[in-house]
Order: sequence, then C-alpha cells, then structure tokens
Amino acid sequence: MPLGGRVIKNLRSLSLVFIVSLLFAAQLFAASSSLSPIIELNNYWTLCIKHDDKSVECDTQNTVGSIESNFENFDGIAIYKTDFSLEESHQDTPLTLYIPHLRDADIVFLNGYHIAQTGQFPPEFEKATLYSRAYPLPSSKLKYGSNRNNELVISVYNHARQGGLSSGIPVIKSSQTITDEQVAAEGLLMFYVGIMLIIAAVQGFYFAAQPQNKDHLYFGLFCVFEAIYIMTYSHFAFTSGIHLNIIFRANILLFGLLTLLFFMFMTAFFKRRVSPWFKIPLISFLVLYCLSSVFINIDYIYHLVHLLQAVSVLVLIPFYVFLFYRAIKEKLPYAKLMATTLATFILAVLFDFLVDLQLLPAFMNQLEGLVSPIFLIAIFTALTLILIHKHWLYYHNATYDYLTNCLRRSAFIERLNEELHRIHRSDNTLVLALLDLDNFKQINDQYNHIMGDNILRAVATRTSDALREFDLLGRYGGDEFILAAEVSGQRDAAQLLKRVHSSITETPIVDNGKGALSVMVTIGGVTTDPNIPVTAEELIEAADEILIKGKVKQKGRVHI
Repeated sequence: MPLGGRVIKNLRSLSLVFIVSLLFAAQLFAASSSLSPIIELNNYWTLCIKHDDKSVECDTQNTVGSIESNFENFDGIAIYKTDFSLEESHQDTPLTLYIPHLRDADIVFLNGYHIAQTGQFPPEFEKATLYSRAYPLPSSKLKYGSNRNNELVISVYNHARQGGLSSGIPVIKSSQTITDEQVAAEGLLMFYVGIMLIIAAVQGFYFAAQPQNKDHLYFGLFCVFEAIYIMTYSHFAFTSGIHLNIIFRANILLFGLLTLLFFMFMTAFFKRRVSPWFKIPLISFLVLYCLSSVFINIDYIYHLVHLLQAVSVLVLIPFYVFLFYRAIKEKLPYAKLMATTLATFILAVLFDFLVDLQLLPAFMNQLEGLVSPIFLIAIFTALTLILIHKHWLYYHNATYDYLTNCLRRSAFIERLNEELHRIHRSDNTLVLALLDLDNFKQINDQYNHIMGDNILRAVATRTSDALREFDLLGRYGGDEFILAAEVSGQRDAAQLLKRVHSSITETPIVDNGKGALSVMVTIGGVTTDPNIPVTAEELIEAADEILIKGKVKQKGRVHI
C-alpha cells in the first residue's frame, strides 16, 4: 500500500478510537456527576402560572417537567412549589440546591425566604438560559427532622420557548460535592477551549506556510470561534459581569459564524467550485443572520435560530452529503474519512436538538451540552490530523521525487549548500558524485517505461543502502542520481563510490514479467578541499564534467 494510503488508514483508525474513548469519558463524567444526591426533587410539584389579568392557575406535576407540559405555549411568570424533609443527620452538612438547566430567569425561596436569583424578570429582563444553577441552602433557614417539611418555591420567567424545569431533576447535595462537580465541569470546558485554541494555532502555522490553502485559515478561525462559543456556556462568562443578554446574543451570533466558516472550510478543503446562484444567497443569508442576532428584538431571536436550523437541515446537510458523494466517487484524498467525521458531527447535533426538544428519555438529559463538545473535539482532532497529513504530503512532494523517494534536485542543492557550509567550518572533506545509468534509453525502448521505473526505484534503493543515514541522495534528472557524503579523504571517497557502484551492479534487477536484467552505471565524483570554499553549483559542475569524460573514456566505471 502507498505511504499516503497507509497514513490515511491509520488516521481513520486513530480518529475512531479517539471518538470512542471520548464518548466513554463522557459516560463516566455524566455518571459521576449524578452520584449520591441527598434528595431528588422529582415528585409532587405544584405548578402555577400568572395570567395577564393577575389571576393564578395551578396544576400538579407528578414528575417535574417543563411549563408547557401543563400549560401549552405559555410565556410569562410560572411558580414551582414542592416540599421536602431532611434528616437530622444532615444538620452539620452544608447543602446546595442544584438545577441542571433552567430557562431564562428565576427567583428561589426557601421557607418563605428569598435565597437566590439568576437573571432578571421584566421590565429589566435578563436571560440566563445557558447556565445551570447551584444555590447554597442557608442552614439557618432549613428545618430538620422527618416530620418537618421545607417549602421550596422557584419562580420562573419563561420567555419565547419551552421552559421552566425542562431539562434534568433538581437535587440537593452536599455543597462540597456540587463544588467538585462544577470545578470538574468547568475544567472540562476549559480543556475543550484549550484544545480548540491549540488546533487553531497549528492551522495558523500551516496557513502561514501555505497561504494558498485557505482551508487552513477557515478551519483555524472555526476553532477560534468554537472556543469562544463554548466559553459562553462557562460560568466564567456568567460571573464576568457582562449583561447576560449580551452573552446570549453572542452565543446566537457565534452559531451563525460557525455555520458560515464550516461551509467555507468544506468547499475550500475539497476545492469545489460552488455555483454563484447557490453560494451568494447562502453567504448573504448567513451574514444577515449574524447581523440580525445583534439587533433583532430578543422576543424574536429564537425564530432566527429556528430558521438557521431549517436551512442547515434542508440545505447545508444535503449539500455536504452531495459534496462527499462527489469526493468519494472521484476518489479524492480523505473523502471517506471526512464523510465519517461529518456523519459523527451530524449525530451529535441531532442529539442536542432532540434533548433540547425533550424527545429523548430523561436519563439522557445528563449528557446535554457534553456529547456535542466531545464529538467536536474528536472531529476537530481528526480534521487536524488530516490537514497535518495534507501539509506533510505537500512538503514531501515538494522535497522528494515521487518515483524514487530521493531528494528533488532543488531540495538536494539546498541541503548540499548547508552541508558545504558545515564541512568548511569543520575542515572535513565532502565527496559529491553524479550517477548515470548506461543505455537506459535502450532499456525503455526494448521493454517499457514501467520496467524503466522499476529499475530507477531499485537503483535508488540500492544506492541508499550503500550510504549512511545522514548522507544525501537525490534524483538529478531522468536516469541521473546525485549523492554527497562526508569522507576522511580522497581514498575514503573512492572506496565509498566503489561500494555504491557494486551495490547497484553486482546483482541483476529481477522483474517478475521480464526476468533478470543487469544494470550498468557510470559514476563521476569530486572531493572538496577544506581550504578552498566552493558552492554546490560549482561542485556539481565539476562532477558533471568528470562524468561526461568518464562515459567517453570508459562506461560502467567509477571516475574520481
């Protein structure tokens, strides 16, 4: 299998292993985050809503859920009430109320005392939909004993979407446990951010080296904005003092920017020309979405999100499927691996959509906001490996001859100049030799060019085997090779070239279809004088002159 094919296969295996490992880590993290609650506040809630005429309507929830599960399409203030009791053994344990996800803004009361608030109710409305809640319960306000009930009231302002206690069961745990879990969760988010920024830096480096390859630029920017997007979910953003509505708008804006950059990256990576009738309206829509997310009334911002989701599902995903179909059909590099990562990404996005719409079993809500970032890290890692390999191939193809894997002529001369500079400083001797295959044109004419290519590869391999690892070997052109090696003097140089000559000629080259074929080679070499500076071009010219004279005088020998 060619080197590129082996590397792509290894990349695919590594990527799949990485995804599975991260998913396993996600399962462990989610499981550890739900250990040992003192109380699960899941049963027997009373839910009341306030109508515009100030009247109050109440209903019961046997299992805590969204406001809309009792009052369809309700936006406004809703009040959750429940009772719980604490054993006296918990009296010396600091306790915290943890709510995994709560839409918009809330105010919490314990036994009639206001103990916490996140966001703001109208008229100074401030969304807090991106964050979980962790409210310490003052021990002085709690009642202990199995016969003494504590009343918990959570007043919620629901805004423009399914809300309330819609994702996850409120629990009471020890404050230390909640702190440890929050530190772990924030650490995981910061780990994601760090990985994204490292990937972005790598892509920036490659773009600086290959500015013509815009896929590095788009993917690097994608990683930067993805890191910022993840940061909007962090409690660092929540405690930053920035107005929560600004953070929320930034979250919506970044969603559009990521969609745009991913589209630009995919088309640039596969170098697919997109019709202006498709590209211009799509980019215009995405730019308009980003601008609108900043200025649109917050009451309508979810309509904007739903519109982008619809465009993604109905337009972009089919386009990406077509893009990968064409890439696989045309056997473009990396097409299958990229298709696999894209399918993984789509599954992650669909999972988050289904959890958000509460269409999955409740126990899977624990993974909300966790699976997608993990998939993204795995996907971005796979994409980074692909792009690194692509950059490596670009460098390798520009440096090494594709047929013989020897240095190209320009790369050899560049390395030779470096070696000459080092040799002159150390007062050592360098031998440079040109190798020319005798009667190579007749071989091509008598057999075919495939046989000729096999001979060139065999000569390159045999020459390389006769040299040391740090010696230089290049393909000078056609059937000519060039080598350079550090030697102790003229005698050592002659022995080295004779060893190379014997390695090439003493054993016939066997071709399965053509039998054995003896190959003759003429070598012309020169050595440097430590006291006389010389350039690579001058040294090559001298060796070429000796080679030409040697072929006239006696082919198939070493001339130095």
